[in-house]
Amino acid sequence: MILICGGKVFSPRDLGKSDVLIGGNRILAIEKNINPKMLPGDVRVIDARGTSVVPGFIDGHQHFTGGGGEGGFQTKAPEMQFSTNIANGVTTAVGLLGTDSLTRSVENLYAKTQAFNAEGMTAFMLTGSYWLPSPTICGSLGRDMVYLSPVIGVKLSMADQRGPVFDEKQLAVLASEMRAAAMISNKPGIITVHMGMESDSMDLLFGAVDKYGIRPNIFIPTHVNRKNAKLRDQSLELAARGAVIDATCANALPDKNSQIDSAAEFAWLAHKNDLFDQVSFSSDAGGSLPKWNADRSKVLGMGIGTPESLLFELKQLVNVKGMPLARALQPLTTTPAKIYGLEGQKGKISVGAHADILILDADTLEIRDVMAKGRIMMRNRVIEQKGYFE
Repeated sequence: MILICGGKVFSPRDLGKSDVLIGGNRILAIEKNINPKMLPGDVRVIDARGTSVVPGFIDGHQHFTGGGGEGGFQTKAPEMQFSTNIANGVTTAVGLLGTDSLTRSVENLYAKTQAFNAEGMTAFMLTGSYWLPSPTICGSLGRDMVYLSPVIGVKLSMADQRGPVFDEKQLAVLASEMRAAAMISNKPGIITVHMGMESDSMDLLFGAVDKYGIRPNIFIPTHVNRKNAKLRDQSLELAARGAVIDATCANALPDKNSQIDSAAEFAWLAHKNDLFDQVSFSSDAGGSLPKWNADRSKVLGMGIGTPESLLFELKQLVNVKGMPLARALQPLTTTPAKIYGLEGQKGKISVGAHADILILDADTLEIRDVMAKGRIMMRNRVIEQKGYFE
């Protein structure tokens, strides 16, 4: 067993100073004081005085097998490493494909997802890619959902010159297939929609909802924090209809010429519109960060997203916007847990929940310790459990 003593616990609700007892992969007890001498067997005690004890982060948009490639084969990003997630507090992640489903495959993504699970974190995946019709493993999106345990939905691109051309009816057909498969497999069956920069924005999505009766909350539009008034307004409208909208985090504040706003800035806008509970954060880790020429016809350079961006945006909400930590944690914990079918298991420090826990320095919010599935993965900023080949 592991006993975390004396920290200020955020479930993410502020529970005050408490002790947290972990056994196996579960949280067994949360009390104001738990005496380790009264517990049977060996107990590893972690002194958490002067810290904030929070749920592990849930990152719903990662390119486990790498992204990029728009500038030629040499610009293909490498696969992600297990310790990259652990060092940045990610204990649960969802993997997906991006632009490139020609040199990368959903089969390879499946293998990497299962590797992350074996190494000690919790990993899921989306079938498909940017494209429609979608690449699959079992022959159809529905069969992938039903027969492959880590598959919880599908990826699709919209309003992007690199993505597919389709109409409202085709989108509605895809959504209906995912809805049926979700019911059969008891999974979320979500459609994560990469939102590009083209002028039609979410028009097709609203068409599928309004003309064909598709439920708005099956869609999770991502990259919504672009400097695009139409996309911003449509995102807030969709959130008001019950969908969760996903803001992409960055490691630094965007410069004045950037085409994106910070995730924290977008979340603050949602907060002012009473829609904060409908916003999630994700990192796009492993994905490409292309630097384009003026007309976006040629890639001039390529960066790679990292989950380090999640903590940066959390700090922006707390330290710059003045949002209480308990509330600022929601886009990284309870909200993604809701949309990925993990309520009661992930994103919360509560009795019976999975023991995915971060210990943060109370003043700086820097990550000191990480526990995933009840195992200590990082202690005093030193990784104790690494990936198989690290």
